[in-house]
Amino acid sequence: MSTNFDTLFSPYLDLRLSAFDNMKLIAAVLADATEFYECVEADVQNPDNPQLQQSGYFVRWQDMWLFCGVTNNYQAGITLFTDVERINLASISVKVVPVMTMQQVSFMCIESSHFDHC
Repeated sequence: MSTNFDTLFSPYLDLRLSAFDNMKLIAAVLADATEFYECVEADVQNPDNPQLQQSGYFVRWQDMWLFCGVTNNYQAGITLFTDVERINLASISVKVVPVMTMQQVSFMCIESSHFDHC
């Protein structure tokens, strides 16, 4: 089954969650759509300073890299990562992410929204 990024993720693109929660959200959406994916952590070069690398979470899906955020980011958005050459492929480590149901995803989004506005 081949699915479009915008079709699956448009309801979530305005959310700002932790990078790891973004990875869990993506895993849940893709699992619900019966899509194959892989969650990874990898070092990525900073575009402003190529000598500086930061660790980030990604989901590889359909030859695309979905960027979940830098590992210590608690207000990250989900984006398509097109500068794949900035990823240090030697640093990739596969992450096992618990797959939530879509109901659990909605609870996580509600909790995040409530926390952000209290």
